[in-house]
Amino acid sequence: MWKGYCRSLGRWVTPVREVWRLCGKQQITPALQRKLCCTAAETGSFEKAARLAGEWGSEISDDTVRNCVVGLGAKAVGKPLKAPCAHRAGKKDSLVIMMDGWFARHRGGDWGKKRRQPSDERVRWCEIKSAVIFRIQDIAQIRQGRKVLIRKHVVATKADTDPVEFGRTVQREAVRMGLGAAAHAYVIMDGGVYLWNIFDDRFALRAAGLLDFYHASEHLHALAAEMFKEEAVRAHKWCKGLLHSLKHHSPKLLFKTLADLLAHPPENNPTAAKAIRETDAYFQRHKDHMRYAEFARNGIPIGSGAMESQCSQYQDRFKRRGQFWTNNAFEAFIEVVVRYQNGELASLWAA
Repeated sequence: MWKGYCRSLGRWVTPVREVWRLCGKQQITPALQRKLCCTAAETGSFEKAARLAGEWGSEISDDTVRNCVVGLGAKAVGKPLKAPCAHRAGKKDSLVIMMDGWFARHRGGDWGKKRRQPSDERVRWCEIKSAVIFRIQDIAQIRQGRKVLIRKHVVATKADTDPVEFGRTVQREAVRMGLGAAAHAYVIMDGGVYLWNIFDDRFALRAAGLLDFYHASEHLHALAAEMFKEEAVRAHKWCKGLLHSLKHHSPKLLFKTLADLLAHPPENNPTAAKAIRETDAYFQRHKDHMRYAEFARNGIPIGSGAMESQCSQYQDRFKRRGQFWTNNAFEAFIEVVVRYQNGELASLWAA
């Protein structure tokens, strides 16, 4: 490459490096960095990303791909985006927020130890708290009974993030997605205690909460299994009536049924009596979060399927066979993946 002394800049320059916007000893152009970030996010491993890069003309090692992607993500971790999202909710839009967690394998404190004891911690399973935020207007129906989410904003935090910090992160991203301007806002989740503590702390004054219908039905089916042991048909019929009323009318029949069971529990069945008390306590906690018929009439999802789908997508990339993450590499790479999925990958170079 040609190089020379530039009098106007007062320093030695390499023209091609100036054109390619390379700094210091940087050997990968921003354009190639972006391609590698997208490829690493879409493939199952850095090795596959390197192999695919070779197919479209860049012979590169998997270590180089990893170092490029993780290095960019690490620089961006401490600089969260603050600008409003391009596809944020407006005054006529409704915003939906869903939260949940999934698990990934991390290297434990005894990783790499040659002589391990049974009590050694080689692998550490870590919860990755995540969220999905989208506008109701971005739900499209592609065929009868089949809907698809055409645009969403995702959130994911580092391993074992404190619930308070996670709540703060989701609120910040929800504000970027137009929480303050939206006509209506809804938070739809399963029954996780820390999730609903986040709702009470950060969203209850602005959004309506809804307990995921599938998780509500799971609790009823579990209760029926205890009450009608070895009577599967009877248990199914009992649940079917209650769930139909809950979904299409109101929770009145459910609470009346539970109240009757509390007053007259099954005789000689202490296990069922305990299950009745626990189920009643669970639904009492969510008595204001089960307006399924009203939500459905207004086109609002009554399940957290979008969140479950997003967790599955994360796991397809971060929870594959043989993947054991270090804390720093995981945090940096998931930052890249999140910005890629949100259409904000260009911010990595701004950061």
